[in-house]
Amino acid sequence: MQPYELSRSPIRWAGSKRKLLPQLAALAPETFQRYVEPFCGSLCFLVALKPEQALVGDINEELVHFYRMIAWRPKVVARITHAFACDAETYYSLRRVDPSALAAEERAARFLYLNRFCFNGVYRTNRSGMFNVARGQHMGKIPDPGELLAFGRLMRNVSVRRCDFEDLVQEAGRGDFVYLDPPYAGRDVRDRGEYGLGAFKMNDMERLLSVVETASRRGAKILLSYADLPEVRRLFRKWNVTRLDVARNVSGFTAGRTSVSELILRNYR
Repeated sequence: MQPYELSRSPIRWAGSKRKLLPQLAALAPETFQRYVEPFCGSLCFLVALKPEQALVGDINEELVHFYRMIAWRPKVVARITHAFACDAETYYSLRRVDPSALAAEERAARFLYLNRFCFNGVYRTNRSGMFNVARGQHMGKIPDPGELLAFGRLMRNVSVRRCDFEDLVQEAGRGDFVYLDPPYAGRDVRDRGEYGLGAFKMNDMERLLSVVETASRRGAKILLSYADLPEVRRLFRKWNVTRLDVARNVSGFTAGRTSVSELILRNYR
């Protein structure tokens, strides 16, 4: 069997920068030793760059568990996921299951299945921490086993942590390329829980600035993408800025699927 040429992440994620990958790749450093991504989401940029070494993290326990398991047992995760029927009854039945009660491979397969068939790749939980996103429409299908195995092979080169972004960035220094894509959390934006409990808020922006500037002094090359907000421009006024137009489609309403300005901020030329 011919090796699968991996071109995308199997994960759907609200706010993913998949459509901006050509622009992001053009702005990435020409050389680096290790790729670091504290808000890992779908890891679409990691898939595009295919680094030999990577350190990624997120506070989302189910996302982190999936990435660890797809690296360790990709064939089993693929087999279990493809055994699930692609219908509403199966979706809502799996959604009701407590993931902590499942075997490790089943837990990862459940996450992948719900992620592929939920509304817009949104990850939202109720107060009890249970995933509660409705089943979507026109979601496509579960990636082929060959694609999941190829993603698993890539993830073998990746260290995955469940942690706050600050803890991960504190490990970055010379030779590292750090990419940060925090959840959009403008002060006038209603928090609909699209990224789960404890997600990044605008109040975290100054903390983020402090930790990336410290990493910058250690020699890390840093690229940050965020909405074009006056407060962000003010905080990062000494950084190199590129402005891009981005289509956002997290909202379930037509008015929420508009083009917005995004800033790509770099501490290097």
